[in-house]
Amino acid sequence: MHAKRKTQARKDLYEPKQKRSREKYERVIRASYALASEVGFEGLTLAKIAKRAGIAPSTVYTRFEDKEALLHVLHTKATEQSLQEISTAFERLRQEDMPLKDILKATIERSLQITDEIAGFQKACYQRALSDPVFAKREATVRETLKQHVQELFEERRSEIGHSNINICAQFFVAMYTSVITEHFMTRDFPVESMSNKQVARELVSACAAYLKLED
Repeated sequence: MHAKRKTQARKDLYEPKQKRSREKYERVIRASYALASEVGFEGLTLAKIAKRAGIAPSTVYTRFEDKEALLHVLHTKATEQSLQEISTAFERLRQEDMPLKDILKATIERSLQITDEIAGFQKACYQRALSDPVFAKREATVRETLKQHVQELFEERRSEIGHSNINICAQFFVAMYTSVITEHFMTRDFPVESMSNKQVARELVSACAAYLKLED
């Protein structure tokens, strides 16, 4: 009995091999992202996912034991995608012929836009990471990767930065920028609740520029 339960708990970790099954699996994943972003994880059910994906509920229940198993798969995929997007974005940004402040502005505005689009899903993952070490490890991997790319960018733009320690300012910049975004979207407890994403971006860019002592 215990062996069977262990097998069921792990079946969600493996993507199907057959083309038809894989297509249904991807439809479930896309529908789950969309619904979680719209209604939050609390309002998500496997039946709603099946309806959005246009497949039989039994197909979803066969693949995923429960919502928690599904969230683990979604978070794993989201982490892989985030790591790829961070690397691609910074590779492109490092080629840009513009002041560092403008690069930070573009990065912060894009981060706010992306997070806003999938806020319900991100909030569920953020809450799980507070108590689940597996989620926390994935989140830490994303932050560390982001920090490494930021530090490389700052090293290349050292002449524009007045702060004397690139390693420290890269770490603190990432902490400041991710903390504001987290507070704004995940906890819904932002001190200035009336601020729009555009206003948050503007103030965050100003704060980061002042901290880094960027050239005007």
